[in-house]
Amino acid sequence: MLEQENPGSKTNVQLDALHRFEYLFVALGASIEGFQWMRKVIVVDATFLKTVYGGQLVFATAQDPNHHHYPIAFGIIDSENHSSWPWFLENLKAVVPDDPELVFNVKGHAQQGVKKDDVVDKFIKCAHAYTGSEFKKEFDEFRKLYPACAKFLVDKIDVERWARCIFEGEKYNLDTSNSCESMNSVFRKDRKLSLLPMLDKIIEKFAFWSNKYRNECASMPSTKVVVPFVENVLHERCPIAKRLTVREVNGQEFLFDVFGSDGVVYLVDLASKTCVCRMFDIDKYPCVHAIAALMAKIKKDGRMSTLSVYDLCSRYYLVETWARAYVKTIYTVPHISTWAIPEDVLKLFAYPPDYTAKRGRNQEERHPSEGESRKKKKKKTSNKCKPHQDLGVFF
Repeated sequence: MLEQENPGSKTNVQLDALHRFEYLFVALGASIEGFQWMRKVIVVDATFLKTVYGGQLVFATAQDPNHHHYPIAFGIIDSENHSSWPWFLENLKAVVPDDPELVFNVKGHAQQGVKKDDVVDKFIKCAHAYTGSEFKKEFDEFRKLYPACAKFLVDKIDVERWARCIFEGEKYNLDTSNSCESMNSVFRKDRKLSLLPMLDKIIEKFAFWSNKYRNECASMPSTKVVVPFVENVLHERCPIAKRLTVREVNGQEFLFDVFGSDGVVYLVDLASKTCVCRMFDIDKYPCVHAIAALMAKIKKDGRMSTLSVYDLCSRYYLVETWARAYVKTIYTVPHISTWAIPEDVLKLFAYPPDYTAKRGRNQEERHPSEGESRKKKKKKTSNKCKPHQDLGVFF
């Protein structure tokens, strides 16, 4: 019924030899078609289900240029192991074609289930990224704070996998798996439901996001060229760029030396859209130095100049491209009374998977990672009056 309501959708269910449920894969047609207009970075992660049958909920998600969730596919597997992940990736490859521009970003603990060879076997052309940690400080300072984690990154994972400045592919701003972590948090309560009600909740949320962001695109003024997030970043950088000193390099038309506020000279090439700071190269929209060089170029050319700051932005950040990703609508499954199920589908059946009853309550909160501090819960305050309080004020 999900495929009937959403043309172009791909679903797959795998059963074992005893017709017991094993794996599920769902990719909606609207997401499959819209992903061609998205930045080609896929974040993959799994989270535990809170039912008696166990298992895990897997998400393969992208991020739209305005930094919104863009789920591509999801599935149910028994655990993050080497038999379930190749099955999920094989189904994902059927909806996401292999491409040199494609990048996979896998969370650290998921690497225990996803081998590098699993991704390489399914997506031969793509560049593969593995996130081992989430940090914003300089690596030297990070090494002092978390020596064990720094040693793991250096010894166990190739530096080009997690350091985006030397990564072979285009990761843009997606250094971590935060987008999938956020997805897991959104469906935290729904993971306690049985399979079909949980699917309804997931599809309902996907449809809500799709309609919401489509309305955002439609409400954009016709004069806007890039998405609001990039527009705001450029608006903040332009005043800073005006204060920088710029010098043309050896009469080169598009090559400039920009003297940064930190005293460093940055070489900017407007033709190849690169800067020594690497922010222009990675984010695919101009950094402060590139904007300063562009201002110098426009000032030199005068009225004959046709350049604009938007010409330096990737096509993925254009409002037109953003809107095309949300052209198709995601529909939820209607009430069962309206279903028209073919006879061959009615004959299919599946038993629930075996499970071992566990003693005690299910874990509600995840265990903190090594070196991570957990906030202390506030003690509940009682509304009852204490014995020493004067109750005369209440009468």
